[in-house]
Amino acid sequence: MRKIVYLLIFSLLIFSCKDEFTYPENSYFGLSTTQVNFNNEQGEQSVTILNAQGAAKINIVPENSEWCTASVTGNAITIKVKENILVESRVVKIGVTDGKNTVELMVRQSQKYFTYIAGVLNLTATPGPGEITLKWDEPVEDNFSHVILYYTKEEIKYRAVLESGVTEYTIKELKNADGEHSFTIQSVDKGNDLGDAVTVTAIPKKLVAFRFEKELEVQWLQYYLRTSNTYSTALKVGSMEFNTDEKTSISFEVDKSLLDLYNEKNSSNLQLLPENAYSLPENYQHLGVIDYQDLNIEINASVLKDQTSYGLPLRIKSAGSASISEIMPSVVLEYCVEDLAGWYTVDWLPKNGESQSQYPNNPTQRRRYVKRTGETTWETGYIFRSYVNDENHRSNSLSDIQFISIKPDTKEIIIQQGDYATSDNSNYYDSSLNELHIEYLYRDWAGWWNQEKMHSRSLKK
Repeated sequence: MRKIVYLLIFSLLIFSCKDEFTYPENSYFGLSTTQVNFNNEQGEQSVTILNAQGAAKINIVPENSEWCTASVTGNAITIKVKENILVESRVVKIGVTDGKNTVELMVRQSQKYFTYIAGVLNLTATPGPGEITLKWDEPVEDNFSHVILYYTKEEIKYRAVLESGVTEYTIKELKNADGEHSFTIQSVDKGNDLGDAVTVTAIPKKLVAFRFEKELEVQWLQYYLRTSNTYSTALKVGSMEFNTDEKTSISFEVDKSLLDLYNEKNSSNLQLLPENAYSLPENYQHLGVIDYQDLNIEINASVLKDQTSYGLPLRIKSAGSASISEIMPSVVLEYCVEDLAGWYTVDWLPKNGESQSQYPNNPTQRRRYVKRTGETTWETGYIFRSYVNDENHRSNSLSDIQFISIKPDTKEIIIQQGDYATSDNSNYYDSSLNELHIEYLYRDWAGWWNQEKMHSRSLKK
């Protein structure tokens, strides 16, 4: 019985496999090769279709592979590729079917190996009033990444890195009087290697456009130490180029919106300077003699509050028949009413009983803070053991502190180290230079002085 079952199973297997053995050997549908490789250059290759049971058709995936095309003629597939100018290889799959069966053909093309980086194309320089506008086309090669622009303005060399996609750049604040300007654009590849450089020259047109020359540092106004209620701020107003001896009437206005933007940008809280605290010059004229001339603003310090910071936001309102520059047409003047507080650089002076070696050679390491502790009192460090890194830092040692006080009636500045009494105080503050001169004699130590100069005052270290 068991033999009969085996015979039946064997018969069924032979019957079920009967169709597989109807084809002769080597008669399966296929291709002469299933992989075609190209170098990066334009090329053409053929692949033979084997044992198709009907008309063969092809399908390229992805369909938008314009760099690779294929066609069928009889039993031959012709594959064509365009030049690969990319830094990466590329691949497509071609599906080949005879209506019953499908085989896949892989087409690969290698990347291009660049030996240089091409320069930009069609570089032009268009002169404008006080400026030159550069335009160019980027190289078509795929290894291109970005460009570097080089130029010189008023004998200072500049370098600007411009990312891919930027094909226009305007250089401002150029002088017609300086003559021909040269601009060089150098290509950079994706490996940050420098490539070809292209240079163009042009002469900017003359521009008479008035502006403020630059922003000023904080203006310190003394309260107890002031010797006058009038304080003068000297701004510079003018134009990089002007017509000689041509007088230009310029008017100014106070614009609070400028102060609001300034406070937001600097995280500050400057109060608008009261109208009765300043006076702007009337009938101001640029005389056409020098490029930037003084604009003096008078401040009445008597109406200002102690320990308060103010802002005066100025804008050029008109400049006769001339233009107002897009650069620095406005400025915010910052006034800080504070006798002594702030950051200073400290210098050792010869009368000092302490050794000069106690003071670091690097001026940036000789910064010390004068901190306000009361209505007429302040503190700072002695030698270098306090208020060096942080305005709120305070040494635990009394002898590391110099206590400062002002006598409002005499404007005398009294300074004492720790609890060591002094018999002579020759300290003074030079408001014209914003310098605190420390000079006092220790009462119980014959001939032992402390003498220092604290200068370069600022709000920040």
